[in-house]
Amino acid sequence: MDESDFDPMTPEFISRPVEALDDLRATRPVAHSTNWGGFWALLNRDDVVAAGRNHGQFRNFPRHVVPGNLTSNTRPLMHVDQPEHTVYRTPIQEVLNSEALRAEVVDVVRARARTLVAELVANGSGDLCRGYAQPLMGEAIVSVFHIEDVTGDEFDDVVHEYTTSGQSAAVVGRDEDRDKMFAYNRWMEDVAQRLLDDRRLAPRDPATDLATALVALEADGRAPDEAKLIGALRQPFVIVWLATSHALANMFLRLLTDRGLQRRLREEPDLIAASVDEFLRMDQPQLGFARTASEEIEIGGRTIEAGAPVALVFPAANRDPKYFDDPHTFRIGRSPNPHLAFGVGIHSCPGHKIAKAIVEVALTELITGTGDLDLSVDRADLPLEHWPFHAPLALPTEVGAP
Repeated sequence: MDESDFDPMTPEFISRPVEALDDLRATRPVAHSTNWGGFWALLNRDDVVAAGRNHGQFRNFPRHVVPGNLTSNTRPLMHVDQPEHTVYRTPIQEVLNSEALRAEVVDVVRARARTLVAELVANGSGDLCRGYAQPLMGEAIVSVFHIEDVTGDEFDDVVHEYTTSGQSAAVVGRDEDRDKMFAYNRWMEDVAQRLLDDRRLAPRDPATDLATALVALEADGRAPDEAKLIGALRQPFVIVWLATSHALANMFLRLLTDRGLQRRLREEPDLIAASVDEFLRMDQPQLGFARTASEEIEIGGRTIEAGAPVALVFPAANRDPKYFDDPHTFRIGRSPNPHLAFGVGIHSCPGHKIAKAIVEVALTELITGTGDLDLSVDRADLPLEHWPFHAPLALPTEVGAP
């Protein structure tokens, strides 16, 4: 199909993607783009939910993201479908839903957040992306997975370089970026391999330690090969860091550009917890999470061909006026709030509870540990992430004392 309804790589789209998609939904709720060989985008919440729950006609393999995966397809959960998907999802979800693990991680993240906030206040300024959200996620990763031979800052540096080079390789296609991306990917796979090797020799509590729970799959004969076990650990390394740090960056940008909201949450910190879901609805960064159509299917009067990649555009669904009254207004405690920040269906985020807890801690410590936060540059001058995400890549900020 040669017709293109939108181009996600124009400067106008990159600067205001959610607004552009809102306008597009009014005329083309099932939209097509010719970028990256062509893909479809579902913008209505009903269509996104239906496709997300229809894992027969909409498959995760081979394309789970647009523009596409550049490394080998060996990483559950996002690279596999049923019945293999459930084999890995069950232990991953059980571990990440553990209240004991969540409490452990929240304590670690809170302590690191307070240190980082104190540094921002002492300096009077800083980058809320590289100086707060991203190193906080590095700390969260080593805590969630009980990684003891790598620091949170080391992990943060590697994942930052991996995602930066990977995005450039996927969109621009430079060989040197691909080489860097593969090198950082091998580094993370080596960390996963060491975790598995250690847990085979010295298993920990499988209820709270993901590597131990995955080794138990191997012992039961349910894990098909070592590459899949490594991939099941390696994939959330990046997802935890990337999705959560980008979500936080969008939330912080909202605070920096809505002084009334910033002031209210600082004066009434009890409202922060009640605001988290609205932040997630308004500021979800994932634009291009996708499925592959297993057969020809018609949606909204348009025919999606078999084998076509189909983006489930969650941020557009989160502002669908059919489900959200006055969808562009931030409402603390909005109810109902059926947002899709953590996806939908069997491929929804298995760690949404721990992710939401981390987000709440990060917001709380920044808001309560500082005075006024002011963007140091014009918003138009901020470097921006592009499809399949949207988020500022830097947030230079003047930081006042509490």
